[in-house]
Amino acid sequence: MFDYSEQIEAFREEKVRLPKGFKEKLFAHRDSNRDRLILRLPKRIDGLSISQSSFKPQGSSAVRTIIQTKFVNEEYDIDDGLVLWRDELVDDDGNELTSTQVKEHVLEALKDARFAKQPNMAANAIRVYYKEGDEERHHIDFPVYRKYEKDNGDMVRELAGEFGWTESDPTQLNHWFNNEVKSRNTDVEGHGTQMRRLIQLLKRFCRSRYNWDMPNGMKLTMLVVECQPAFHSRLDLAFRRLLEELKDRLEDNKVILNLAHPDKPPITRTDADDNVTEFLSKIEEALENLGVLDTPDHQDNKSARDAWEWVFQSDGYFRDYDKAKEDKEKAARLKAVAATITAGTAKTSSIVGIGSAGVRNLPHSFYGDRF
Repeated sequence: MFDYSEQIEAFREEKVRLPKGFKEKLFAHRDSNRDRLILRLPKRIDGLSISQSSFKPQGSSAVRTIIQTKFVNEEYDIDDGLVLWRDELVDDDGNELTSTQVKEHVLEALKDARFAKQPNMAANAIRVYYKEGDEERHHIDFPVYRKYEKDNGDMVRELAGEFGWTESDPTQLNHWFNNEVKSRNTDVEGHGTQMRRLIQLLKRFCRSRYNWDMPNGMKLTMLVVECQPAFHSRLDLAFRRLLEELKDRLEDNKVILNLAHPDKPPITRTDADDNVTEFLSKIEEALENLGVLDTPDHQDNKSARDAWEWVFQSDGYFRDYDKAKEDKEKAARLKAVAATITAGTAKTSSIVGIGSAGVRNLPHSFYGDRF
């Protein structure tokens, strides 16, 4: 297959992964809300201890698989778990606060007159909204947990859910994923890092069309961790092989397991969720388009660009990248030719100079035989 890895690496770097400056803005907004909770929540719940260590980053931003949005109605989602001690979550009479009461306190502490849209209570979190222009629209979710220690010393963490407290560890998925990356990098240098990049690219593929109904990031992450192919130095081949592995896996079984919590039920609802079924059909289409690159008459840059453009819908990025690369290579060739000509001219001038100094220039004419 024609090597298009350089372009896909650049595309991932510039158009898929989150730019450093915007990521810093997101985290600055998150930190402002943390400060707001640290300052205000103890005023609402007397005796509450809360600090920066009470917050546990979660989700794709925490494990660095978050990607840029493609459509203006999409929002970036930052998850930041808040973990508080159970014995401090009591009212003035010492009665234990319900999950709803705790979330209401967090909601009120986060409200601010400067917000265009005030925070609200979702099923499992308090959501704070931001809109820095359509392309930077985002929200920050604060799921709330309580923790306590059992008689045997085990620490229990429970999420304030829609219907009460449910045992849940806000750090387990992060630890599981980071350990997967670390162990794969230990076994084969770069394998774990490539897994993270494949997740980003797969997310971009799934979000490349507005009307596609695709699995969420959690499901895609589980599938890549389960189906990642062997490391390959070419990212284009690694991604194609991932699609092949996913196709085989989903043709055999469309149930997606929660690998971070093996004791929990699958994260798919049925044996064949609609979005998983559609995902498989789009993988098959992608592989059909990429299969053209195996034929002898499609071993060229344009064929590769057309195939990968179908996969990722780069909005002209691949075209512009190839044009810039072609112009740069052309300029380099012209420069090399100019340098060669200059060197040849200098050499000729040197020879003429020697002849002029060492050979007598006799009188002559260009007609007749006289000297």
